[in-house]
Amino acid sequence: MDETVPHCNWYGIYCTDDGYVNRIYLPNNQLIGSIPSEVGLLYKLRFLQLSDNQLTGSIPSEVGLLSVLWGLQLSDNQLTGSIPSEVGLISYVWHLYLYNNQLSGSIPSEVGLLSSYLTDLHLYNNQLTGSIPSEVGLLSVLRGLHLSNNHLTGSIPSEIGLLSRLYILHLDNNQLTGSIPSE
Repeated sequence: MDETVPHCNWYGIYCTDDGYVNRIYLPNNQLIGSIPSEVGLLYKLRFLQLSDNQLTGSIPSEVGLLSVLWGLQLSDNQLTGSIPSEVGLISYVWHLYLYNNQLSGSIPSEVGLLSSYLTDLHLYNNQLTGSIPSEVGLLSVLRGLHLSNNHLTGSIPSEIGLLSRLYILHLDNNQLTGSIPSE
């Protein structure tokens, strides 16, 4: 990379008028390596789109510092480790796309803190374990909940019935028990 070129002129980098990075749009670019923790320093970042690459390692907890982020799209990579609980601090996020990775551990209950804006939660095709947190029922504007093809256990929380705007629910290919809540 030519360091003499201003960062706002780099491919896939978009900036505000005053030179702050507000969008990283680099899907399907054969990127390799891990997401650096320094991503959390981009405090005016609205979109982080790194889907369809070959990224490895874990999602840095510093994503929680991206308080004005609207879209976090890290799908179709080779990311491992757990979903950091700090995602609950991204209060304006609309889309959380982490599908088609190798993420493990449980879905953090802190996703319930994203209640005001989160419309799409796509975590399918990972290796997530544990139960679906009841806090998912707090996501009042959620339209799509995709948790298929994981290793989730337990019953479907009745709180999902509180999601009045939900019109897509995919929970198949898990080890869930019991019935679909009537709410």
